[in-house]
Amino acid sequence: MEAAPRLPMFYFDLKVCTENTRFAPQLKQYIAAFYNEDPDSYLTEIHNLETLRSAAVRPSMDVNGVQLLKKYYCQLHFLKSRFPMEENQDAAVQFLWKDNQTGMNCGGSDIRFELMVIMYNIGALHSYLGATDSRSNPDGMKMACTHFQCAAWAFQTVKEKYHQFIIYISSVELVHFYQQVCLAQAQECILEKSMLDNRKATIIAKVAVQVYNYYRQSWTILNSTNDEIVGSKTYKEWIKYLEFKIAYHRCIALLFQGQQAEEQQKMGERVAFYQAACEQLEEARKLSTALKHRQQEINESLAFTLDVVEGKRKAAKNENEFIYHEEVPDKDHLQEVKGASLVKGIPFSVNDTEVSGSDIFARLVPMEAHEAASLYSEKKAQMLRQIGELVENKDQ
Repeated sequence: MEAAPRLPMFYFDLKVCTENTRFAPQLKQYIAAFYNEDPDSYLTEIHNLETLRSAAVRPSMDVNGVQLLKKYYCQLHFLKSRFPMEENQDAAVQFLWKDNQTGMNCGGSDIRFELMVIMYNIGALHSYLGATDSRSNPDGMKMACTHFQCAAWAFQTVKEKYHQFIIYISSVELVHFYQQVCLAQAQECILEKSMLDNRKATIIAKVAVQVYNYYRQSWTILNSTNDEIVGSKTYKEWIKYLEFKIAYHRCIALLFQGQQAEEQQKMGERVAFYQAACEQLEEARKLSTALKHRQQEINESLAFTLDVVEGKRKAAKNENEFIYHEEVPDKDHLQEVKGASLVKGIPFSVNDTEVSGSDIFARLVPMEAHEAASLYSEKKAQMLRQIGELVENKDQ
């Protein structure tokens, strides 16, 4: 195709903080009791932490916002290594959040709950940045693809690492759905770039089939979830848009399978593939009439695709009738193409100083180091006693 139609993408809302969290009382008390240091000497560190959280829970909707969220997430990890902040532990503090979509308030006195919400927001903001990129040039397509893969990893981490806390803000199935949709959209960006670059029909067909597979898997996951979590209206809109995208990308896959058949001089199969592509596009058009948002963009993409698919179908049909005279197989007998996944979650490391920045509480030696030093001293003393006893025994 001489151009690549660009359909609107999903993005997911961030959780909103309802109240500021004060770390100072619990941290100062623990510094005095456990570390035997003057807690007032750490007022700057505590202030920096509280300032960082205040900024991170209301991030700007851009790359700077993502960087801020990731920095705060890393600092929470460092904090967790120095202070016992899980539920009912000495330095635990209360974290309060709200889901704007449902209006539901949620909270917890466990740092892992805060880590989960921040990682969730990292995924949500990456999905927003990917969805709002115009993808009007190759660099935009690559950037959107990267954002969706970063979002997929973040949602996967929430699902796998913090699954016991998900029920406070969502459900495991819904977070899995977010992860799967982000992979689908990353693959869709690659499909757009492949069409723009006029890659081989065989390659584009495999990429398109995988987009179709990802969206179909997303639909299956969403269909098994409770619509009350996101609200019936949003749930129905998502289901309808997924069904539209499944039909549309099935059409694109069939279109390029038809081009592949043409390259292989299988003219009867070419007609069958293009005919099947037309039928799938008509199915997508019917499904699009139920969609309420960004209708103009969707209609433009459908009109462009119809011109391409219908033009190829007519040409293939006429050429086969007047030149090749090959039998046109039934669409049910056409060979299926196996999809090729070219995307995966892109992680970040809490130990990457470019992401985390300087450790705010670097002056405080982590609890594990204290415990290891204590164990070392004990083992050393025990060994010295044993050696001393051996020396005394030899001297006698």
